[in-house]
Amino acid sequence: MILLMMAALSSGHFVVRLVQVDGVAHRYQVWIPPNYDASQKWPAILFLHGSGERGDEGEKQTMVGLGPALREGKVDGSAVIVFPQCPADERWAGNAWSIAIAALDQAEREWSIDRRRVSLTGMSMGGAGVWILAAKYPKRWSAIAPVCGYVHRPPSLPDAESPTTESFAGFAQHLPPIPIWIFHGSDDPVVPVTESRRMADVLGANATYTEFPHVGHNAWDPAYRTTGVISWLLKQKRKR
Repeated sequence: MILLMMAALSSGHFVVRLVQVDGVAHRYQVWIPPNYDASQKWPAILFLHGSGERGDEGEKQTMVGLGPALREGKVDGSAVIVFPQCPADERWAGNAWSIAIAALDQAEREWSIDRRRVSLTGMSMGGAGVWILAAKYPKRWSAIAPVCGYVHRPPSLPDAESPTTESFAGFAQHLPPIPIWIFHGSDDPVVPVTESRRMADVLGANATYTEFPHVGHNAWDPAYRTTGVISWLLKQKRKR
């Protein structure tokens, strides 16, 4: 038993937690980095999953995108990474963003986190969530990395919520002056690549844009596994 506990502490792993929001309990998971030591401060990432991982069982949000990359050792796992789950039929750009923030708040109380090194990433519906949370909490993040996200509701997603009704330029005014790295597949049939291209154009030198040629909606696997974006996020530190 002691050897098993030592092995868990020395390797990265997920733990399950509950957070209460408006009287409702929501399951979320937290990736604990290898050799986690509470005597030091750790960077943190809030990860927002896509629409296919919605639910209340508390597992699916770790099964696509960043979660598998962490389990397989394909990305830098030396951070506390929070994986909230959006309820079925809700969206991060809607009221569910409060669940994500509540999970992050609770994780910051439980784990030894450097609050100047808290970054934000997400994919598809979660990419839209990245944009909206960056605008709502501009002083909270050290960096953001939206993957195949959208600022305006795509025509192919009639039941989705739009993060904003403003123009790209108008919405960009609400974003903090922090490092931003945007990703999208050139052939995305779900979220038009123009959503990321337009934001990148508006942000100019304030953002890096990576477009994957001949890639469809699944831009998260190449983004997380081949670009080093997670290591990049962990290096960013918010100014006081």
